[in-house]
Amino acid sequence: MKKFYQDDSAVSIAVGFILTFTITILTFTAIMNSSYLMMEQTEENVMREEFEIHGNNIALQLTEMDAMILIADSTGGSVEEMQSELLLPLTIASEYYTVEFSNSTSIIIFESKGRDQTRSEVPYNLESSNIESKTITSASGDHYLLYNSTSNLIEVY
Repeated sequence: MKKFYQDDSAVSIAVGFILTFTITILTFTAIMNSSYLMMEQTEENVMREEFEIHGNNIALQLTEMDAMILIADSTGGSVEEMQSELLLPLTIASEYYTVEFSNSTSIIIFESKGRDQTRSEVPYNLESSNIESKTITSASGDHYLLYNSTSNLIEVY
């Protein structure tokens, strides 16, 4: 009488190959899936950091414009019109995005379409003027800020 665990007479090479192949495919799929998720998470982190950098640059531009207006007003002068170019890339991490200027909350909001995880809010502070509440998209090309003295408003184009 043979011991059961030593009896390999009913074992098929094809069954062993199929089992090994299936385990290999499942392991490969799990590794690829986890790699994809890590890459996507890294991409979102890069987008959020880039949004914060560009948001801080815009907040600095707004502060500089506001300071020039305030200095001109305090010395008895006036600023009729002032323009500043917004240097924004067309895409970040190969994605288009929107920039929302909110006058009521004094926040600049960057967001990539369909990715709430990339949303970045950057505060700004204006002392002597207001900014037009508006949303612009990166896909629409070049943008700039224009100060209009008659309405004391920084308009976004």
